[in-house]
Amino acid sequence: METTILDSIISVTISCVALIISIAALVYTAKTYLLKSGVNIRGTYSTHSSISCEDKYIGSVTLENLKDRAVVIFKIYLKLGHNYFIEVDDFENAPLILKPFQVFKKEYDPIDLYSVSSRRIRLNDLLDNNSVKRQLVLSTSDGKYPVRESINHWDPILTFFQNYMTAVIRPMRSTFKGKAYGSDAKFIVDFKMENGKEEIVPIYPRDYEIKKFKQFNLTKESLESRESLEEYLYEKASEGKLNCLDIVVHELESWRNEVYEMENKKVITASNQSWFMYYIVGRMYTIFSDYRLKKKNKALRKKRANNQNKPTE
Repeated sequence: METTILDSIISVTISCVALIISIAALVYTAKTYLLKSGVNIRGTYSTHSSISCEDKYIGSVTLENLKDRAVVIFKIYLKLGHNYFIEVDDFENAPLILKPFQVFKKEYDPIDLYSVSSRRIRLNDLLDNNSVKRQLVLSTSDGKYPVRESINHWDPILTFFQNYMTAVIRPMRSTFKGKAYGSDAKFIVDFKMENGKEEIVPIYPRDYEIKKFKQFNLTKESLESRESLEEYLYEKASEGKLNCLDIVVHELESWRNEVYEMENKKVITASNQSWFMYYIVGRMYTIFSDYRLKKKNKALRKKRANNQNKPTE
């Protein structure tokens, strides 16, 4: 009797395990099929205003392919309301192939104007009206595809406008031909070699203490200025200790002083803020600052309106 019950339990267990494996395999197969069929693209865009043009324009577009298959895109449109389609980009001559799980992003420059049927059309009122429905629409090899899902792109600058104690800190780098060498780099030497190639060598203030070059050392005096370093390197080249055709020395210190003078004249040190200071005091300060700014703008608008209504003599 006990053997029969045990056999039944084992049989049921095996059946349950087999069922679970079958369901898992079915789910996996279904997901694999769904990933490779149809089109699923999510995207987002931004509209910009600029002193360069009167009209608002599409400043950037980001598309993300969520399928495990490539999608061919011929054109990108922004649909406004029910009947307006703004052409954002045209890939007819060289179609955009959005590969599986690939992200496409492009920035766009200011425009001259919008045109429809050889007539100028102004769209600022529609672009400023949040009640007007907007949607990215793609012309693809699968036909018309309305982008229904947006990309949830987060930026801490949005948090800053809610709390002015939020600090968005950006690293600054001085780069030469796409590479940064750090704030201690004093000179960048660009060597033109005989084989047509070039070699970039950063020079730091204490490089006279190390073996920077194979056949000679730098001297403290050679690092006093751009001219002294260039003269010293040409001297070593004439002695046959440096094999190159041309030497160009770039001074980074004066360049940094010019670029960062206005932007980083005042130096502050970061300090840890408590929860109360950031979430309570910071938020209250933001609300007060916004209120004061609105009040100031209202007074300016009232003053401007009064000046415009004054009778002219």
